Amino acid sequence: MTTPYDVPTGEGTGTYEFRMMPTDDFHGGASSVTVTDTARGRAVLVAYTWEHAEDGPQEGTLVLGVPGEDGVVTAAWVDSWHQRDVVLLTGTGSAAGATVGYEYAPGWTWEIEVGVVDGDLALVMRNGVPAGEGSPGGRYDVMRGRWS
Repeated sequence: MTTPYDVPTGEGTGTYEFRMMPTDDFHGGASSVTVTDTARGRAVLVAYTWEHAEDGPQEGTLVLGVPGEDGVVTAAWVDSWHQRDVVLLTGTGSAAGATVGYEYAPGWTWEIEVGVVDGDLALVMRNGVPAGEGSPGGRYDVMRGRWS
């Protein structure tokens, strides 16, 4: 069975990569995911695990709505390391996936992209940094996960 985004439901295993700053190397390891089609196809629940090098095992949950006729998607996200309070995200989606995000401080953004790559669930988290203090600003990948 698949979700409205063609993401397979059920449990999977895979890998993640994590870095704090855009100049840092990625570090990663094994990860797991559970994907559930919920509310009769109106949302997708993605529950994932990963491990922080210093802080140990972590987990997160993304509840991703399906796009409306205008392509707008809403979501709720919480992660034991990245975001300890549940936050609401908005963005756009299609049958192929969705990108949602929010502004967590003036000019600072967080974005989560969900899709399927070669039959695997892929999730990318990006930090958006404003220009200033010698930095050109921009978005960079913080975390990448892939599960089958």
